[in-house]
Amino acid sequence: MNTIIADLHCHSTFFNFHEIRWTPWFRHLHYQMKRTVWHQHRNLFHPSRGDFTKLAKGGTRVLFLTLYPLEQGFLKANVLGLGTGNIADRLAHVVLNMPKTRADEIQDYDHRYFDALLKEYKHILQDSPRSKKVRLSLFRTKEFKFKLVKNFDDLKEVLHLDDNFNYGSAADDTIAVIPTIEGGHSLGTGQKNTLTLNYSSLHVSIKKNIVELKKLGPVGQEGLGCPFFISLCHFFWNQLGGHSVSLWNIKRKVFDQKPGINNGIEALGKMVVDELLSTSNGKKRILIDVAHMSVNVREWFYHKYLPDREKETGEKIPVIVSHTGVNGWKDFSESKILGSPNVVHDYADCRYENSKIFNPWDVFICDEEILIIHDSGGLIGLSLDERIMMGRETLKTIKKKTRFKLIPFTRFKLLPYKYLEIWIEPLIEEIIHIAETIYNKETVGDRTFDKNIIWDNICIGSDYDGMIKPIKAYPNATYFPKLDKMLFEGLKKRRSSVNFLSGTTDSAIREITDKIIWKNALRFLKKHFK
Repeated sequence: MNTIIADLHCHSTFFNFHEIRWTPWFRHLHYQMKRTVWHQHRNLFHPSRGDFTKLAKGGTRVLFLTLYPLEQGFLKANVLGLGTGNIADRLAHVVLNMPKTRADEIQDYDHRYFDALLKEYKHILQDSPRSKKVRLSLFRTKEFKFKLVKNFDDLKEVLHLDDNFNYGSAADDTIAVIPTIEGGHSLGTGQKNTLTLNYSSLHVSIKKNIVELKKLGPVGQEGLGCPFFISLCHFFWNQLGGHSVSLWNIKRKVFDQKPGINNGIEALGKMVVDELLSTSNGKKRILIDVAHMSVNVREWFYHKYLPDREKETGEKIPVIVSHTGVNGWKDFSESKILGSPNVVHDYADCRYENSKIFNPWDVFICDEEILIIHDSGGLIGLSLDERIMMGRETLKTIKKKTRFKLIPFTRFKLLPYKYLEIWIEPLIEEIIHIAETIYNKETVGDRTFDKNIIWDNICIGSDYDGMIKPIKAYPNATYFPKLDKMLFEGLKKRRSSVNFLSGTTDSAIREITDKIIWKNALRFLKKHFK
């Protein structure tokens, strides 16, 4: 194995958990023309992209496993007043391959997100086989296994890492799994039975759930299942803080994001952040993922909460955004999409229709935010969703360039070099923009500094199996080795056009690529995964 992959955001258990009958190792079959479209609907809408089999074959060995209790808003059709019920059940079955029993369970008034989260934990901790034979080629199979790790020392032992993060032979067949959570609603908020309750009615039960979460694990291994980080917000109102515009086209018409959109932080949200970050009484810290937060919540977190906390405790908390893109704006004042909840999606769509290099939505990171994350020693996970990675003009141009460059036998990965090269460019554009933003800040006043640090915050947060539309040349986790190779080749070509890459050797470019693909994540874990 030439390299290993660290993926900061991957929903490997999402579909197989909700389909009930599968494990995280489940590998969906390729499309077969002899079968009907109805039998193939699961592959047509969201084919498996990040199950453990694909991760094993593609070299992912450090998996930040994203657990996500599906929000009730995804089972309520906003068109024609359909709401919940049988039609929503059928929609869930067609799009997510979700059985009616699961859909009814989520729609139920008494459904509790925290209980759903614990069930997904049980799915991975108890119900799933720890190993499986994976077919690597027509004549070769290999036994792979996964292991949940409790801290960096455990991870180091599992993958036989040395002090320079080089991996040993154990990485040939082992995936180290680090649980994370998407959405603060997971703690028991934003569900039908809590929406009318206030802070005084909820804060005791939420604190209790956080305490239980930090101790999660088998008897004698308490804390093994404690998530490394959690995002406070996601797609729908959760009583903790506002979320950003993140649904487009038909999705934003079918599902109602309007309640709470672009709101600021709530008192309950402040309490949750305090409790998650607290290490009092020997409790583990759960870091905050800022993905999906509204700009108003992020500004509070960056400019109010973190500085005040640092003054009080002397601790510097790193900022994580597990899956995002670059939006190209200089600061929050430019980035923020203004407008009432009834029109803000229209404004966002208008922005995208006129976009060029980057997607200009404010759910993604501006230059001000890049510098905040860099100064905090945090991580930026770049998503592989084609609309997140680039603006509309760039996407149209790439599709036009690659229209006749794809060999039709993609199931055998016979992808032309030029096809791979064109589709990697938007990712390289984002990486260069982040590095350049940090470089320009560090060189103010002709200061001397180690320019290698400009790459230290960038990593991959694919969002595979998170209902995304990935770039076509890298449709699932088995393509990570090709992505690694093309990223290396693409950065080498930028030496003639990017001043801070000029004169960089091939070995130095290889080191930059390794940082992005896995080393930055490992370095971060060494410092913060206790």
